[in-house]
Amino acid sequence: MDYALLQDLGVNQAPCYAAITKVQHWPEQPQTAEQSLVSQLQTTLDIHEQLNIVSMAVGKLLPLSSLQLHTAAGDFTASGSKAGQYEHRSMLILNQQCLAELVYQSDNAFTPMMQRQLLQLETEWLFALRNALVVSRLQQMALKDTLTGLGNRRFFDDSLNKAVQLAHRHNESCGLLLLDLDNFKQVNDISGHTTGDELLIAVANIVRETLRATDTVFRFGGDEFAIILSAADAASAELIARRLLKAINQLAISKQYQVTVSIGLALLQPKQDQTALFNAADTALYQAKNAGKSTVRFAQ
Repeated sequence: MDYALLQDLGVNQAPCYAAITKVQHWPEQPQTAEQSLVSQLQTTLDIHEQLNIVSMAVGKLLPLSSLQLHTAAGDFTASGSKAGQYEHRSMLILNQQCLAELVYQSDNAFTPMMQRQLLQLETEWLFALRNALVVSRLQQMALKDTLTGLGNRRFFDDSLNKAVQLAHRHNESCGLLLLDLDNFKQVNDISGHTTGDELLIAVANIVRETLRATDTVFRFGGDEFAIILSAADAASAELIARRLLKAINQLAISKQYQVTVSIGLALLQPKQDQTALFNAADTALYQAKNAGKSTVRFAQ
């Protein structure tokens, strides 16, 4: 297990709550029924599944309305959760490393005895939760481009497939933009790869700022980017594409090295799969390049 990765999973300056779970070593447990919680947690590295297992165990102690887990890897809510009248918070800490925050809600008050029982359950969860968080972190790293922090090609392929399936299922449309930086090769050749990396990071940042919150951007290749537009019609998709073109072309570093962007745009058609959608956007990008670069072309 790569313990260095846990530094990315911690929460600095965690707020101080009444219940703080701190465990330095694995506690010695008698071979009783309580041991079954540990056994159940060791059967999965899925964080949400672990949370559901803990939620069921807590439900045996008190009527639980909701159980939420807040981590650096994301926020998770136990199945069937709903708002409760009383709330209890606990920080899960292992070897001085903050793993997560648990938020309990119930229509019954959390008595000191209940809090001690919850503390015992949390203690039994710590090592399994730590392992699940490390795996989650490794999975996230495998799907991200290390330079820009955007999703990589593998993540793009999976996301496009899901976006197309959802669009067909809900009878909606989705759009795909493929971006290619014009004259980028000369930046690496003349000014070096460090400058090229700076330009790619700047482009990634401006694309994030320009897109809607529901859209997703990926670094598809060396100087190529892909954007999945959710619930986009032709007018809104083209508007977004032209905003991106203007924003990228007006970057100071783009102007300095005379780099522009060409964009191919395609909208999902009825009965079209992700391969056909990608090919349509790729053809439109090719047309944009042939049209003199620094332009947008819509797939016909």
